[in-house]
Amino acid sequence: MKAMSSYLLVRLFLNVLYLGLIFWAAITNNRGSEVAIGHVLLYNTLLFVPGWINNFGLLPRLRRNKKAGIYFGSIVVVFLTSLLILGQYLHWLQIRYATQELTEFTPLGITSSAPPALTNYQYYFDALPAMIILMITLLVGYVIQEFLVKLKKEKHIQNEHAIAELNLLKSQISPHFLFNVLNSLYALSLSKSDKTPDVILQLSDILRYSLYEAQEREVPVPDEVAIIDTYIAIEKIRIPATTDISFDHSGIDDTKIAPMLLLPLIENAFKHGVDSTVDHSYIHASLHKTGNTLVFTCENTFKASGSRSKVGGIGIQNIRKRLELLYPSRHQLEIEQQEGIYKVTLSIKL
Repeated sequence: MKAMSSYLLVRLFLNVLYLGLIFWAAITNNRGSEVAIGHVLLYNTLLFVPGWINNFGLLPRLRRNKKAGIYFGSIVVVFLTSLLILGQYLHWLQIRYATQELTEFTPLGITSSAPPALTNYQYYFDALPAMIILMITLLVGYVIQEFLVKLKKEKHIQNEHAIAELNLLKSQISPHFLFNVLNSLYALSLSKSDKTPDVILQLSDILRYSLYEAQEREVPVPDEVAIIDTYIAIEKIRIPATTDISFDHSGIDDTKIAPMLLLPLIENAFKHGVDSTVDHSYIHASLHKTGNTLVFTCENTFKASGSRSKVGGIGIQNIRKRLELLYPSRHQLEIEQQEGIYKVTLSIKL
């Protein structure tokens, strides 16, 4: 309702502005003329009336009920009635001021010739062209404004859909992430490890981040890095001691990024990249900034099998969708998988 009110106010303002320009031209032409300025302004106002009735009454009704027959019938009635009133008023002005010069009454001094049989009614044909010009001009303005409003509404709807989809994707992150971390806690509980309380505390930090900070559109990259470091520390507890884990990051202090965007990539590496049957298994990740581009890489070993022939799952799919929504045409996600090595490279232009 509020948007409609502002829309009508803009339309009213533009119509008043257009009328004001015509008035200004009429007053300028009227200097030194014997024609009363009030009569001139009234005549020019009457020229606008059929266009206003069409724009503010008939066209909105047509949009609501879609009844074209009623609209065209109504516009014909309005047009002929307005022409009758305007022609009679012009005829009165011509008699009162003893002049046939149309420019004495309006800056739109365009006339048309009446057929021989209707020469006694020439004043209607004098009023006709200006009325048609204003109706068409106002109609074009109406169509352009409606088109712009439609584009704005479509963009608003697209934004709402994007926000809804982003919220859905975010809601998928926490349960998926929590499932993997709980596996580590389960392994600790079986061994009754003294590290269990510390891991629970680290897990609470991650959950707090995913519940609160992750609701922001962007967060400082150091915050994202801290959560990744915490996650790696938790995962190291359950993986073989021979696994080589590294995460290097530099030059990112003044950078922001969408939250929970990098963690699923690390998560995916731990899920598929650590296997006790794989010799010299490793996970090597890095994050750095080059110019205005943030580059994240994660390379890990994996054991190809029937159940793992397609590495990634919901985490990678989720990230692809979020990147398309958050960084359209500003990101590149490359995945290489060959000879037991899986590598992800993500570049984002900030």
